[in-house]
Amino acid sequence: MKPSLSIRSYTRTMCMHAHDYYQLVLPLNGHIDITLDHFSGSVGVGEGICIAPGFIHGFTADELAKFIVADLQSVPGNIAGGILFAEGSLPAKGSLSAKGAPIFRISTPMQAFLAYVEVQLTHHITYDENDAMLGLFSALLAQQQRGVATDKRIAPVLSCIHQDVAYPHTITSLANIACVGATQFKKRFIAATGVGLREYLINVRMEKARALLSNTDMPIIAVAASVGYDDVSAFTRRFKQHLGMPPSHFKRR
Repeated sequence: MKPSLSIRSYTRTMCMHAHDYYQLVLPLNGHIDITLDHFSGSVGVGEGICIAPGFIHGFTADELAKFIVADLQSVPGNIAGGILFAEGSLPAKGSLSAKGAPIFRISTPMQAFLAYVEVQLTHHITYDENDAMLGLFSALLAQQQRGVATDKRIAPVLSCIHQDVAYPHTITSLANIACVGATQFKKRFIAATGVGLREYLINVRMEKARALLSNTDMPIIAVAASVGYDDVSAFTRRFKQHLGMPPSHFKRR
């Protein structure tokens, strides 16, 4: 089996199977319900799960949800050795641990990279580009934290953001999704992501814009609109402030 990254969707019909390699599932939007011999739980945006070789498992998810799936021969110790139950998840009846099914937290840089991977995989890439992408994925994977799961009230918020990064998300609208007040939402969001909502939105939008500029033929005005900017000048200023170079520097030749 050659290591690979792919974009996948699933259905609401549970299908059980196993494979002889590690499989990591990282939500782009939505969440996935996963069942293994020793674990049953839900994994949403901001989290990932590693299925160890030989473990029988099944997935169910909304058909509109999308996931980056990594099939790998080996994974870093911080991923393979992690044992974690997300809040609200329970071990299967009679099990003693979640061995073989660790949930790990996705950092903001990794989440931004997943948006880049999504764009890359949607368009044609060379073997060299694919190998480089896998190398960076592996490097980022080694930096992810085990033993910490995303706040389950924030998981649907992150899914909402990543499903439509161009939408003018506000603290009020997202706090309603999380079913908490604005003040409590801000505290929970920072605890879950490490940054405030404004900074998180800028990071996600600019990284998606960079991926679109580098890997598609979309004009800058269309890229700006796709990440929520009607004013190209405002987009250019923000992009340069965030990445140190203007959008034209990353434009695909």
